[in-house]
Amino acid sequence: MAVIMTLVVGALAVFNYNREVRDMEKVLGEKGEALIRSFEAGARAGMMGSYGAQDRLQALIDATAELPDIRFILLTDREGRVIAHNDEAKIGSTYLGSDQIRAMSPGQQARWMIMEDGDQADSFVVYKEFVSLGTGGSRMMHQMMGHHMMGAQERAENTRWGMNGAETAGKTVDRPLIFIGLDTEPFIEARQTDVRVMIMTSGVLLLVGLGCMISLFWVQAYRRSRQQLKDSQIFASEIVAHLPIGLVVTGPDDIVTHINGDAASLLGVEAEIALHQNVNDVLPAAIVELASESSGMKGPITKELQVSSGDKCFPGNIGVAQVVSDEGLSLGAIFILSDLTEIHRLQAEMKQREKMAAIGNLAAGIAHEVRNPLSSIKGYATYFAGLFDEDSDNRKAAMVMIAETERLNRVISELLDFSRPSEISPKEVDMAFVMDTVSRLFQQDATDLGIEVVIDVQSDLPPVKLDADRMIQALLNMGINAIQAMDAGGRLTLRVLKSDTDLIIQVEDTGHGIAEENMATVFDPYFTTKSQGTGLGLAVVRKIVEGHGGYVDFASSVGNGTTFTISLPQST
Repeated sequence: MAVIMTLVVGALAVFNYNREVRDMEKVLGEKGEALIRSFEAGARAGMMGSYGAQDRLQALIDATAELPDIRFILLTDREGRVIAHNDEAKIGSTYLGSDQIRAMSPGQQARWMIMEDGDQADSFVVYKEFVSLGTGGSRMMHQMMGHHMMGAQERAENTRWGMNGAETAGKTVDRPLIFIGLDTEPFIEARQTDVRVMIMTSGVLLLVGLGCMISLFWVQAYRRSRQQLKDSQIFASEIVAHLPIGLVVTGPDDIVTHINGDAASLLGVEAEIALHQNVNDVLPAAIVELASESSGMKGPITKELQVSSGDKCFPGNIGVAQVVSDEGLSLGAIFILSDLTEIHRLQAEMKQREKMAAIGNLAAGIAHEVRNPLSSIKGYATYFAGLFDEDSDNRKAAMVMIAETERLNRVISELLDFSRPSEISPKEVDMAFVMDTVSRLFQQDATDLGIEVVIDVQSDLPPVKLDADRMIQALLNMGINAIQAMDAGGRLTLRVLKSDTDLIIQVEDTGHGIAEENMATVFDPYFTTKSQGTGLGLAVVRKIVEGHGGYVDFASSVGNGTTFTISLPQST
């Protein structure tokens, strides 16, 4: 670009220089032609009479030569001999050779040429054919030349010769030429001044152009850097916005400058509203206090806190990092918020599974060792029962022994069922049919206790895939528990509906509820608050539901009842 700019400026300079030269030549040419025309007019006026005409012509030449910027004025014949000159000493000399005269091709139109003049500045010579003065004028010029070429003695007769020269010489000058030499020095000086001005102007233009180019580069670099910065900001914003953790950024004045969607969701605030607010109005006090603890620390500080914000309360892993410049100035802080609720749930679930696996293995070992002796005891009890009379006390005792061994055997069977891996065979079933089957199984017990059984199945629920037998077993366990919790009557609702992602099954009772101290252990094997319970019912429920890839949870209020909720992935 700089090379192109230099070439353009150089070309403009050359163009201007050539134009200056042409203008100078035009001005000098027109000036020379005007002088020649004036001289010719003066000569014609002076030649009206023949007496003393040669003197008036010489006077006219001398007067013209005294004009400014005229170096010489002369007339020559076609052979180049000077026949009139402002320097009379040069009359009769040769100004130009005949070959040069022919090469110049003089005519009625004025022409010009540059004539070198030794050490002096060159002369701008304008020439043309001199307007014919007629036979008398031409002869007079010849007389003038002859007069100046004569000696002093001869000049004494000049006057007489001049008076009748036409008769004595009898010679004429054919189409004389006139040359006017103009001084080019003022024009050269003016042209040099113009060249200097042009060079300075070109330099200024070049500098201005280069300055503009540099400015353009700077502007382009600035725009490019600004666009890159903008792209980087957008890229960083997208990354922050889609981070799977909450991020809050504050400035040195503790004003929130950025908050992503996860952080707003965790804190229960609107991101647009939280922006530009003080951090104390956005973050819980525990997090702000943690930020105070991190002041002065070089690295980030991380701590697990129970975060309470609005209606939300969750265990969170909170990280705070102070942002400090190289000069040690505080630029703000970065808060990272992670919800540990799911992690805690998974940890508890894993712990529960480990516990259940250990209990299952223990139960399986015990069942294996106990079932065989129970079979022997039942066999001997049956044998002894047959030895006694029908209504005898010994027979009744033997029958009690048989019943107890059968009860122990059922317990062991449940224990073995619990310890075995769940085998789920899902098939498409109608949940209305499943719920009707379950209600029929405990309908009589519910009726005996004055409990109303309500079945609420979503009307447009399509068939779902699950193991109907295993799910009926789970629902039966929860239904029996619900009936046993409503010994004074109430209402048992079996509800089925579908959310966007899950099939929801609820068993709701209006019984006495679960005490808060027992909520954490209701799904533990062998935990029961009933004197005749085995404590395996809800543990089996959880096992069946998890076998379907779902989970079971409950909500209970003492005196108001309990609702167990099973969530099964819709694809199942």
